[in-house]
Amino acid sequence: MTPSTLVEFYHQRKLNFSAYLQETRQEINKISNFRLLTAATFLILFYFAFQNQSLFFVLPIPIVLFAWLMQRHSKAFTRKIHFENLVAINDGEAKAQQGDFASFYSGQTFIDPKHAYAHDLDLFGDGSLFQYMNRANTLAGRKQFAQRLKEPLTTASEIQTCQRSAKELSEKTNFRQDFQASGMEIAELDTDRAQLVEWLSHPKVLQSGIYRPLLMIVPPLTVLGILVSIFFPAFQSVAILLILFQWGFLGFHFKKITAFHAYISNKKNILEKYSVLLHQVQGEKFSSPQLLDFSKRAAEAHAHVEKLASLVSALDARLNFMTSFVVNSLLLYDLQCVYRLEQWKDLHAPKLESWIDLLAEVEVLASIGTFSFNHSDFSNPAIHETLEITATELGHPLIRKHERIANPVTLTAQEQVWIVTGANMAGKSTFLRTLGINVVLALMGAPVCARDFKTPILGLRSGMRTADSLKDHESYFYAELNRLKSIIDELRKDVPLLILLDEILKGTNSNDKQSGSIALVKQLLPHPCLVVIATHDLVLGDLEKEYPNRIKNYCFEATIENDQLSFDYKLKPGLAQKMNATFLMRKMGIIPR
Repeated sequence: MTPSTLVEFYHQRKLNFSAYLQETRQEINKISNFRLLTAATFLILFYFAFQNQSLFFVLPIPIVLFAWLMQRHSKAFTRKIHFENLVAINDGEAKAQQGDFASFYSGQTFIDPKHAYAHDLDLFGDGSLFQYMNRANTLAGRKQFAQRLKEPLTTASEIQTCQRSAKELSEKTNFRQDFQASGMEIAELDTDRAQLVEWLSHPKVLQSGIYRPLLMIVPPLTVLGILVSIFFPAFQSVAILLILFQWGFLGFHFKKITAFHAYISNKKNILEKYSVLLHQVQGEKFSSPQLLDFSKRAAEAHAHVEKLASLVSALDARLNFMTSFVVNSLLLYDLQCVYRLEQWKDLHAPKLESWIDLLAEVEVLASIGTFSFNHSDFSNPAIHETLEITATELGHPLIRKHERIANPVTLTAQEQVWIVTGANMAGKSTFLRTLGINVVLALMGAPVCARDFKTPILGLRSGMRTADSLKDHESYFYAELNRLKSIIDELRKDVPLLILLDEILKGTNSNDKQSGSIALVKQLLPHPCLVVIATHDLVLGDLEKEYPNRIKNYCFEATIENDQLSFDYKLKPGLAQKMNATFLMRKMGIIPR
């Protein structure tokens, strides 16, 4: 689909879901009115029942009806939230096709200026690749997607598996959006998973085998004692003793129960969210092997996570004092809940984290699937073993199609190092980011912004936005040297790398910069690497004469006609011939014409 067709597609889906949302709101209003009418009917019947006792037999009818209406209201309210999320999702997708993806999470928390390439390539933050691609709404999913951008897959089979799964998901818009909408329904806290994991390893509160018979015998005896004491007052003291015994026994375990509960208190909603997501995965029909495996595992996980959510909800009832007082007086309620939760742990604790990670992986694949659907003109890259990167019509995926300028790339053993020169604003830095960001996409299993793209599995290292650090007492120049040293150290271990450098050694004088840059380029040549260096220093272009089969010059030229500066952003062989700094300074009145 073209961007304009996609805008219409998402806009129509937004209208459809808006209509469903309106119908659901009307349904909720009707249910609320019926519920109010039912409650009023119950009160009227209850009032007149004291005059006509036969009406007491009618009272259960409005009670049952009210309970049924409550259930209907709850389900309708859940649908309302789901439709609201689907409206927001399609509105966001339509805006994204028009260049506005600010409604999506930016990934600001994942920004790491010291990462080998993430900061240079704008992988995180406002206007980033993460913000453009990510559709994960669980914290685990967002972290997994960020990790995939920073640490791509390491084998061709993993990449091809991801490509197949993402391709299948790209054709399942309803599943992807329902899955995304369900993930939006409950907000997570950073501490939720950590507390659940800590609870899994928490020492057992009820370790002795005596607890099971005690929990089976004492509560029924207590209830029986209370019922008997109603008809035989002589047994009241027995009932009171049984109740006191329960409270004394609970008091003995109070601190342990409270500590146990602290880890999973109020985790019902997040567990229910996981349960719903697992149910959606198990209920979808897949054909790719990876998704079939996920569906099978989700089918096992769903019932167990749903059960855990209900057990946690039951234990949370102790937070209500009146409820806790009554049920603990009769049923040893807190210990009953703890016992069942510990039974659940014994059976399923080792799998809970893997089930959450499964959802995270599905979110990553669904995000790539959405990216693939939104860019049907992008292609899945080929992964080969030769140390060379070739591409036709390579463009930056974050630049809108009608504005994007594509270029070819042939980084091979005969063109191992590219020296790219050009005027300011001519496109050198954008070209470096274009190449880097497409390699990131390729190695995470996503389509790339190119007609054809071939790459080996290799590390990516860049030096484009090195900054000083007051915190680390590190100057800009020293920070750049540290970045270059880390690159050389990896090359000395024979790690194949794609290296992207923008204006090497900017923090020193021109002569020192030239000699240092030339020495660095020569140092790179013997190692297994592909290198693109953007520079204004035309002297570096002389290296092509010295190493004609290893180094090639390319440039982005500016055009000045009729006192106007323009760029075509097309990569051309050779050294740049035109610079624009003096022209721009004169045009802006900084220096005289």
